[in-house]
Amino acid sequence: MEHYPRVYIKKGRDIPLFAGHPWIFSKALQEEYRLPAGELVAVYSATNEPLGIGMYNPKTSIRVRMLARETAVCIDHDFFIRRFSSLDDDKRPLLPPETTGYRLVHGDADYFPGLIVDRYGEVCVFQIHTAGMDRMRNEIIEALRTAFSPRAIVERSDIEARKREGLGVLPVAVHEGSIDGVVPFTENGLHFFADVVDGQKTGFYLDQRNARMRVAGLVRGKSVLNLFSYTGALSVYAARGGAAEIVMVDSSKEALSLAQRHFEANGFSFSARYRCMHGNVFDILPRLIEEQKTYDCVVCDPPAFAKSLESVARAKTAYLSANRQCCMLLREGGILVTSSCSGRLTLDDFSGIIRAAAFQAGRDLHIIDVLGHPYDHTDRLSFAEGRYLKTLIARAVGGNVSSRRFASV
Repeated sequence: MEHYPRVYIKKGRDIPLFAGHPWIFSKALQEEYRLPAGELVAVYSATNEPLGIGMYNPKTSIRVRMLARETAVCIDHDFFIRRFSSLDDDKRPLLPPETTGYRLVHGDADYFPGLIVDRYGEVCVFQIHTAGMDRMRNEIIEALRTAFSPRAIVERSDIEARKREGLGVLPVAVHEGSIDGVVPFTENGLHFFADVVDGQKTGFYLDQRNARMRVAGLVRGKSVLNLFSYTGALSVYAARGGAAEIVMVDSSKEALSLAQRHFEANGFSFSARYRCMHGNVFDILPRLIEEQKTYDCVVCDPPAFAKSLESVARAKTAYLSANRQCCMLLREGGILVTSSCSGRLTLDDFSGIIRAAAFQAGRDLHIIDVLGHPYDHTDRLSFAEGRYLKTLIARAVGGNVSSRRFASV
């Protein structure tokens, strides 16, 4: 039996829900409801048709985030067990072979609003962004324990995004078992380590698996400059793909140290061929240009520059500057692999920035591929707002030399 407070949607505003969209904005509701942040609610149409169960928050413009497509269900730890198990059964068969690091729960796109769960072998790492999920923490932990019997369960709710929901940033917590150092896992048979306590995101950039796989097939015998390389996962793929030279650039000494460990774990040793360069990418790029360095492949995968609507203009400038300089470092016929994980930028926005960057650098880029996040990072066709990662792979084939007058560093 349904036992949650009811909220009603205005006539005609329920169409996106029927299509699979998980959000209900404040203007779509018939009235404002006096409910606390995170309250579970039963959602009904203007004609009293049950639409599902969601999580209500009066503090955000997204008033309700959908959790279930039916109302006759109890949201308890058994609900989480069933849904976690179902997602695992759905996603694991579509993972590459010999892959034990993947995303089990991808937030709203998987109808778990504001919840991320990544699995690294026998360790589960979760992250809570929303007030509703914050109230369900115990159920989440119990469900992960019951469904998967992990040796450790780690919470990484140490993220600024929580503040948008009226929540505080939490310290990293180990709720089950213990963590002693980095956590090993495999991806396509390669060996990696997730720093689940101190690393970025939940410990690893699982969402760039598609780009790593694609690059491995493009760089045999080529030189690769990997900017914002973090722990060097893409570089390891490049090494397996037969790259002749790989230079990794990152501002974190700890990340570069783990990159070296990744190389060693996969049978590659650091030398003149494979090496790291510690420093700020925006300081190093002008120096490489001044030294007239060029590469067969330049990879540019920065952190999200546009984390809020207010930062979009500044982010566009940063992407333009970085990619213009990357284009200047490409040899004739070289390959640019450039990404944006800023959800505030659409693919069209990002493509326009890269087009301008190429023009200013005097290069003509031919698109080889356009990639997004892999299947385990669910991309729901009805939920374009959840589509955040964009990677363009393009080949430089010369261009209008007169445009080089714009190419100031």
